[in-house]
Amino acid sequence: MATLEEMKTPSSHQYGLSGKDSSSAYLMSIVRTLSSSADFEQREKEKTRIEKAFRESDKRLGELVTDNYQDVTKILQAFNGMTKSINESRDKIRKIKEDLNSCKTLLHFKRDELRKLWKDGVEQKAILSMLEQVEQIKEVQDKMKTYIDNKHYLHATDTIVQAVAMLEGPLSGVDALREVKFDLINFKEKMHETLIQELSKQIYERSLPTSSLQRGSQMRLSRKDASVWGWSDGLDSPRKVPKIEGSETPSSKAYYEIKEDLSSDPQENLNNFIAILAESLFALRKLPDAVERLKLGMKGSLNKLINTASQQIAESSGQQLDSMVNHVQPKYLNELLKLVFQQTRCVAQTHQIFLDNVFRLTSSGMPLHSHMLYDMKDVWSEIQARLQILLSQYLDVSNTISSRQQAPTGFDEPSMDISQYFSKRKPIKGKKVSLFRFDASQHAISVSSARQQIQQYEHVRLAANFMAESGLWPVIGTHPCFFVCKPEAFNITAIYKPLKSFILEVEEIMQTTSGLQEFISEFVQNAFLGQVHAKVSENIEAATRVEEEEDGHKCFDALRNVIDEKTRRELGVPRPLLQSTVTVDSSIQELQDLMHDLPDYADQFLNMICNVLRDYREKCHSAYRDIVQHGSDEKRIISATWAKDDDISRFLRSLPSWRSLQPRKELDRTICSEEEIEALNSKESGILISNLSGDEAIIPQQEIITDVTQMRTVANVHESLEWFADRLDQFAASLTPQNNLNPVQEELPTELPPISEKTLLSLKQLVKDFKDLAEICLLLLHLEVRIHCFYYLLPVTRQSNYAGPIDDLDPDSNVLKLNKDLSSTEEMMTQSLQPKKFKYIFESLGYLVAAILINNIQYLNKINENGIKKMCRNILAIQQNLTNITLTRESDLDRAKQFYELLYLSPDEMLNSIAEKGPQFTMNDYKELMQLYHRSFAGNSVNVQDARMQRLHSVMEKGQNETV
Repeated sequence: MATLEEMKTPSSHQYGLSGKDSSSAYLMSIVRTLSSSADFEQREKEKTRIEKAFRESDKRLGELVTDNYQDVTKILQAFNGMTKSINESRDKIRKIKEDLNSCKTLLHFKRDELRKLWKDGVEQKAILSMLEQVEQIKEVQDKMKTYIDNKHYLHATDTIVQAVAMLEGPLSGVDALREVKFDLINFKEKMHETLIQELSKQIYERSLPTSSLQRGSQMRLSRKDASVWGWSDGLDSPRKVPKIEGSETPSSKAYYEIKEDLSSDPQENLNNFIAILAESLFALRKLPDAVERLKLGMKGSLNKLINTASQQIAESSGQQLDSMVNHVQPKYLNELLKLVFQQTRCVAQTHQIFLDNVFRLTSSGMPLHSHMLYDMKDVWSEIQARLQILLSQYLDVSNTISSRQQAPTGFDEPSMDISQYFSKRKPIKGKKVSLFRFDASQHAISVSSARQQIQQYEHVRLAANFMAESGLWPVIGTHPCFFVCKPEAFNITAIYKPLKSFILEVEEIMQTTSGLQEFISEFVQNAFLGQVHAKVSENIEAATRVEEEEDGHKCFDALRNVIDEKTRRELGVPRPLLQSTVTVDSSIQELQDLMHDLPDYADQFLNMICNVLRDYREKCHSAYRDIVQHGSDEKRIISATWAKDDDISRFLRSLPSWRSLQPRKELDRTICSEEEIEALNSKESGILISNLSGDEAIIPQQEIITDVTQMRTVANVHESLEWFADRLDQFAASLTPQNNLNPVQEELPTELPPISEKTLLSLKQLVKDFKDLAEICLLLLHLEVRIHCFYYLLPVTRQSNYAGPIDDLDPDSNVLKLNKDLSSTEEMMTQSLQPKKFKYIFESLGYLVAAILINNIQYLNKINENGIKKMCRNILAIQQNLTNITLTRESDLDRAKQFYELLYLSPDEMLNSIAEKGPQFTMNDYKELMQLYHRSFAGNSVNVQDARMQRLHSVMEKGQNETV
């Protein structure tokens, strides 16, 4: 209920007052106001205001009393009840005090008797306590058995420690417990052995994830193990491995009380169980012994772990462990290492848990000597040492290093022009080759096979004995355990990536360089790379060997061997490839696979690839020279000389027929019209005719390729090197140079690391060399077919008789030889070249033949009507043959036939025809026709001949003007 004082309080705040003295202060302020005011009217106003405020406060007080009447009544009643209870309690206390004083007086008179009774009670209580302790001691052995069977080691340790303490303390004088005391003390002394064995079992067996190794060796973690260790189901590595000791400060260690629940299985929580074992050993004062025993037994326990993992892999593969050593199956080694990595991570993590508990216990009590302690660096060092021994056997390090080959350290080739490969070289004497050998005889094969089996058995036996002696695998009787796959250096390709990942993980934990990384780096650098180089070099040498032929001329033997049809279908190529090229490509593919398997050594493998390509390039160029050169003076065939000529080669590459061979650049008839193509063909024919149709002797046979097998070889070289260069070009395009990285590429690493820019440029140069040689081979075939036309057609006009009798109408023998040569070439190229390249070889060949026959009319001495028919039959025979080859009518040869049929006309009739129809040939062609006519048909004077020539000039000029 609000009081008057409370009602007045708000107005008092106007004067800055509050609290207990607010009302009196307010009154004093009114008095001061009234006394200080001299004006009566002002005092009256102040009085009136105060009275008004008083009436309002009184009215407000009355309203509050009316509204809260019931509450005030209840408060008064409660206050009265409390006052009554307090008075009654005071009376009771006063009475109790009087009673206590009375008891004190009575006890004072009975104190001696009470003291005696108290002493008797204490004595009886001590006797009862001792009897209870004796009963407990008698039950200790049964309790210990129960606790140990249930693995409640903390309760067992506390029980035995307390029991021994009682027997050596309060119960030391009880003779009846002497035998029990002896047994319990012996049990206590031996109990730490059980704890250490259990601790080792938990670290090396129970801590391992339960792997489900099915056939095919797919390893999966159980959901229970994945949840306990924080692993996602199916992963090989934990989310985070604990840091090594020393990486955390002592203050960051969690100190907590270890509790053991008797109603649950203590092994369900590995962390708590390890802590219980450490606590138990600490209670037994045997923690230093346990630490030292674990430190010394680490090697043997890890060896046992690896041996068990090998047996698991053998069981999951469905094979016998002793037979797996004979098979090259590195996938089982990969699975073994993954399983061992997985298990050693768990072992290391459990060691970390144990060491954390050791630190917790020793920091608060028992100190350990430095020589007894170990930390996580020691654990990971021992794990790496065991893995190094394991890998040294599976990688066959001893034999690999003993037969070590030196790998090329780098590839450095100065830029050079491809033309230098076609320069003259001194002939190299051929090696002497034995006439026959017995290597392939049945006896030699059986002896060699038996020798290999004995060597393999000895190698496996020595390796297994070394493993057993080093303690890596135990010896069962006299037979040591064997390998899960055949030991060889190339096993590194299957295990390098997971091994590298594991090494990086270990280095992150240890914050130092891994010894295992040094071992792997030394093995790869000093042994594996050399062995790879030796193997690849041996394969390349076998595929590209040079042998001696009967005539003493060396040839590239591999150029004569092409792949079979099955291999061609597997490769998806339209035409046969050289076996040597496919073998080299296979070796390059192996090196490319090694670049992906061992990405840290991609540069070294790329150097090997460049070395292999360089050697193969030199052998290809050497083989090419052997084909295109002849005689001791090293003269080359005409087509080869022209193919490497810069001007001729540049012109031939500018023709539409060549451009149509390039990818996605087919000949566009809208760009190159028929007239333009005819002009280009005329230019090509003119170049060839100007170089080959001189007044000199006919082309010698040694300056052309007469053996169709050699032409097939050139075609095979072209197809093979073009296919090979395309594959190399794709490979080079997939590589990234080191100096060409942008920030985005650095954030998004590719499968292969950046490659040395210098080596990559060398690779691209080698690819260009192979492309150039492939193009040169195609140009050579293109030119060779045309030179064959010159070789056979030049004698047609220079050596044959076209003024003979009427019965001499058969085609010239050289024409028949040309047709036979073209047919055999067509048969060969159909099998060896793709259709578009076959078309490039024979396209516009009819135009060239017509141009040769027309141009060489100047070398005919005489011709009669029979000779004209014979020449027309020559042209018809060639036309029919070319039509069968190209499957298109060679209309250009119709033009040559029309040209020779003009000889049926007299010079005057020929001039009239030119005047009427216009010129169809050049001025020089008509001039040669008229001169041949005059040589063949005598009786025309010189003046008549000159007149006809002048008329020819005028007619030709008029025709050209009309054309313009």
